[in-house]
Amino acid sequence: MTWISTGITVDHKLDAFDCGKPDLDTWLRRMALPAEQRWTSRTYVWVTESDPTVRAYYAIAPTSVEREVDGLSQSLSSGLKTVPAFLLAKFALDRSLHGRGLGGQLLVDAVSRIMGAAQATGGRLIVVDAIDAEAARFYSKFGFIQVKNTENRLVMKMATALAAFGVG
Repeated sequence: MTWISTGITVDHKLDAFDCGKPDLDTWLRRMALPAEQRWTSRTYVWVTESDPTVRAYYAIAPTSVEREVDGLSQSLSSGLKTVPAFLLAKFALDRSLHGRGLGGQLLVDAVSRIMGAAQATGGRLIVVDAIDAEAARFYSKFGFIQVKNTENRLVMKMATALAAFGVG
């Protein structure tokens, strides 16, 4: 099946989405479009050409990371007290797609969008606040590094993302 990755619109069908994490399902249905309208984040969805039902999504937003608060290393922070970054704020795949390796493909899609934004605006890190330990392990498999002082917060340098994912 070929997935189309596109920005969320009112035409997308959200009600059937079930990733197994109620908080992520609810956010998609109730908060994704208002966040778009308020310009607080951008949400991208996976649909097919013939069906506007959302099967995967992620949301990204600009952010910053405080070196001392999160316990970032010198290498990650480049000596900055406040490090410019992009937050992969939400990330979910419908249960019907679990176990097919599509989570990695969705992550490549998200990182590619983030890298495009970073090339236009700058940004040193990609940040994820994993919803739970299972999600944190998923991100770790792709090279994200757990920060010292914030549970389930992981980061990756943009340069690492470029090398690891071949996007940018």
